[in-house]
Amino acid sequence: MNLSRRSFISASAAAPLINITPQQTASEEPALRLVMEAIIPAGDGMPSAIEAGGLAYIAQLMQHEPDMANQLRHALESLEAFSMRRFDRPFTQLGEEERISALEELERDAPPQFTLLRDTVYESYYTQPSIWKLIGYVPYPADHQGPHLKPFDESLLADVRKREKLYRDA
Repeated sequence: MNLSRRSFISASAAAPLINITPQQTASEEPALRLVMEAIIPAGDGMPSAIEAGGLAYIAQLMQHEPDMANQLRHALESLEAFSMRRFDRPFTQLGEEERISALEELERDAPPQFTLLRDTVYESYYTQPSIWKLIGYVPYPADHQGPHLKPFDESLLADVRKREKLYRDA
């Protein structure tokens, strides 16, 4: 094979978009996409987990954290087993309601695997700066002063201070 430098660089730049991770099989990405869409669908002016860039986040996570990649693969395999047992079809061939049902069954019968999928999808979503803007989150770096808080309103404690003590002085 005789590649020019230009074609090699072009192919190298496109590679991360084609292969999510070197170890990931072609069947994992479609299932992961459907899981993400089921956990955080688009609605109420908010993008879905996929639209927000969550798949790229998880791909990078799996590439840099092999243990996490293995755990996610195991969770997806468990989901596939639930799907086959309940619907006699792969997860990727289920309709929306059936996918949700398979995820609910995974949550009930294999909580650690479901929790891992759910929390990873949440992380992939809420770490996106585009989502921060939509929910009004403003990050404050640790080396800068944080938000300015309004002075505390002591009148909020008036009712509590009128109550009888529920403790003894030490």
